[in-house]
Parts: sequence; C-alpha cells; structure tokens
Amino acid sequence: MSPGFLFLRKLKSMQIRIQTFAEMSSTQLYELLALRTAIFVVEQKCAYQEVDHHDQECVHILGYRQTELVAYARIAAPQTIYEEPSIGRVCVHSDYRGRQWGRKIFEAALNEAGNRYPAQNLKIQAQVYLEDFYSSLGFQTISKPYLDFGIWHVDMVRNHSS
Repeated sequence: MSPGFLFLRKLKSMQIRIQTFAEMSSTQLYELLALRTAIFVVEQKCAYQEVDHHDQECVHILGYRQTELVAYARIAAPQTIYEEPSIGRVCVHSDYRGRQWGRKIFEAALNEAGNRYPAQNLKIQAQVYLEDFYSSLGFQTISKPYLDFGIWHVDMVRNHSS
C-alpha cells in the first residue's frame, strides 16, 4: 500500500482506518491522544511524556466502533524509534476489552507494517504481562525485563519470515 492510502474494513463491529499523520483530522488526532493518555498515563498511573514527537512520522491504525475511537496502534518506520520498523502504543479503551479488538488492531498493524516494510524484522517494546500475547503473534523476547517509567517491559522482535 502506498503512503496516504486510507483503508477501511469492518471487523465484528470495529472499523479499522489506516492513515498517515497528514491525513488525520484534528479531531482524530485529539481522540487518539486522549485514548492513549487515558490508558498509558491515567489508568497505568505512569507520569511520562506520552506525546513523544514520533507521531508525525508514524502510520496510525485507528479502530472505531461507530464514531468512537476504541482501539489504536502506530507503526514507526525504520530509524524512527528503533533501527527496525516498529509497532507501538497499542491500546483498547477499557469499555471494549475482552472482545479480541487488541488482537485485531495489532494484526492490522502487522499486516500494514508487512506491506510497507517487506522482508524487514519488526521490533516492539512490550509490557511484560503481554509477552505471551505478542509471542502468539510470532515475536521473540530479546531482552531481560527492565523498568521503563515504573512498568516492566521487554524488547521483542518478529522475524520477517514469521
């Protein structure tokens, strides 16, 4: 898929939109920042700079239920966050968990990353409690657990042939 391509697909009451930063409206940007802050700062009680200046370079995977943003992930190009392309900021609104929407939004991100960066490994920073989830999607742990802003994480990589 070429940059700037808008992809819309219905997934059991959740629609996936794939957009670059430039394609997003100010409302969409506000919604994704509000969702990420609600989860990563407020819910997880983690005081850190959530708006990290990478969003402008990322591809955004937005999951909507009707008009409400309920799930999100972003894809960073190689040399943006890591040497490899990466997927991060994966989250699902607390009211919509338990519906496999985290898996669906992440699978959409995997598919898009594969289209944009074929034959390249993907690297993620995973919260330790989600290590098995990411392993089920082909990621292997490459680091010991470490604290990042008070939350245990590991680095994981998915080989491009996975």
